[in-house]
Amino acid sequence: RRKLFVGNMPFTFSAAETEKLFAECGVVKDVEVIKMKDGRKRGFAFVTMATAEEAAAAAEKFDGHDVMGRIIKVEFSKSFRKPAPPPSPDTIVAKYKLYVSNLAWKARSADLKEFFLQFNPVSANIVFEDRKSAGYGFVSFGTKEEAEAALTELNGKELMERPVILRWREDKETVKADGEVEDVKVNDQAEGVTVDDSGEVEGEDKQE
Repeated sequence: RRKLFVGNMPFTFSAAETEKLFAECGVVKDVEVIKMKDGRKRGFAFVTMATAEEAAAAAEKFDGHDVMGRIIKVEFSKSFRKPAPPPSPDTIVAKYKLYVSNLAWKARSADLKEFFLQFNPVSANIVFEDRKSAGYGFVSFGTKEEAEAALTELNGKELMERPVILRWREDKETVKADGEVEDVKVNDQAEGVTVDDSGEVEGEDKQE
């Protein structure tokens, strides 16, 4: 409880002036003046003090304080974010992902998923480039334990006469239980490599 909400602030009151004002009650760690998209101030800010005691002192001193003709409101900050809704019963959060390389060129996502089947994979994807396998892909799991077990047991094991190479890739994707990928994040793909959720267009072969 070190963060304070400061409302009804003068629009011309700067972050530096806000810091100077609240420094009367202790060490100011951060001042965040909230602005609209066009850069105009919205008339409120968040001030973080060094300790909870200093924050309490500032709230007591400055709540109702006159600043340039405006009576400011100071109180402990409350979260403005609504809590995330719980996942629906048909949704699985696949947080733990393995990067799989040295794949046989003829391997497809169905083969990849079958290879990991005993570890309950949520999704399996092979990346294609110009409609040809790029030789690597990703397998996602619902739990860290399943991903770790797959990494331990299958790293170096052969799939279609080629030893696969596994390593961690911790991105988060949400996958419906029927296998539909809602969001797949692939940021480190090579230039020219495309991952497309359709499984056919743009060169991705996917099995979920």
